[in-house]
Amino acid sequence: MNKPFITYTAQVDKLQNEKNLIITDTNFAITTLKNFSYYGLIDGYKHLFIDIHTRKYINNTCFEDIVALYELDEDLRELFFKYLCRIERKLRSSISYHFCQKHGERQEEYLNPNNYNMIPKNMRGIIKLIQMLDNISNKNKNHKYLVYQRNKYHNIPLWVTCNALTFGQISKMFEFLLQNIQGLICQDFGNVKKNEMIKYLKVLTLYRNVCAHNERLFFLSHVH
Repeated sequence: MNKPFITYTAQVDKLQNEKNLIITDTNFAITTLKNFSYYGLIDGYKHLFIDIHTRKYINNTCFEDIVALYELDEDLRELFFKYLCRIERKLRSSISYHFCQKHGERQEEYLNPNNYNMIPKNMRGIIKLIQMLDNISNKNKNHKYLVYQRNKYHNIPLWVTCNALTFGQISKMFEFLLQNIQGLICQDFGNVKKNEMIKYLKVLTLYRNVCAHNERLFFLSHVH
């Protein structure tokens, strides 16, 4: 059955009378639910406070306890995001530097499938990557710096294009690069092994998306 829509007042009443959550300040609870949403706050952070069998709150849990956990998670997201952005920035720089050092600055080079590791399991992903890069370098009008490079120089080098890529896209690009270029990039990150780097980037992409979209990080951290 679908869950029915209920008002903020009804949400507070449900938490108090059906779920045994202690709410001492109804106005604060309603304002908080307006700001965070029931799904984002209660469904996201109730798990530490609820009996999995009765689905009711235990140990005199207060509404403020759930809010405090949410705020802790918010602080974690901010901290993680800060350092994830630094990793992302360095990865963009390293990939564009080593790729262009080997293949040059012409955009035709990063649109050439021969400049990637075209083993059978990579071929479909490389084709999708090149299509995406082609769209950014030849069609994208959302970034002024791309339009400027396109109009003035009729060429967008990879170090410019990389700025328009998501963490997931730049991580996927690393996965498809030639092994010698991958090795140089891994050296920039303390001689991490290539296969380990690919695994790290998949996990970091997940965490980066969670932080960027304000999703629950606390439970994700606990699971991993």
